[in-house]
Amino acid sequence: MSVRTKLWHTVPGPIRRRIGDRLTRFKQWRQGRPFMGALLLMIGGLIIGWVPIQFATELAIIGGSFTVIGLVFAVMVFLAGAFVMARPEMSTIFGVIGIALSILSLIGALGGMFVGMLVGIAGGNLCIAWRHPDPDHGSTASTGTGTSDAGASEDVQFSWQGDQ
Repeated sequence: MSVRTKLWHTVPGPIRRRIGDRLTRFKQWRQGRPFMGALLLMIGGLIIGWVPIQFATELAIIGGSFTVIGLVFAVMVFLAGAFVMARPEMSTIFGVIGIALSILSLIGALGGMFVGMLVGIAGGNLCIAWRHPDPDHGSTASTGTGTSDAGASEDVQFSWQGDQ
């Protein structure tokens, strides 16, 4: 029996049930959003912001505007991850924004010594690739009786060589 198991069994039953219930609720919440992509974007923003903060005194003598620009990009990458966590249906848009800002962080923060930039790009890619697990979530099928939306749900096929 491992130490973790021994310690877990020393916790009283009601507390174990409460912890188990909260872990179950967290897993259900996490499955409805691109959790890892958003988390990587936020970590990337923190790493990108670390570089201007560490070198702020040296860079302030040379040119303080680059330090400020690096911090702005870091905060924006972090906020892109936070917005993805809050609004998972807009994960594609915020993923693209997070990737663009991670690349632009090369200007003021050296991309967090390139590590923060790569982590931000990976997080943005995960946000773009994520799809909601519920198949009915994004459906736009019309349930009304109006005829104006009748052709909107049909598949339209285009041919570059003309109609055949």
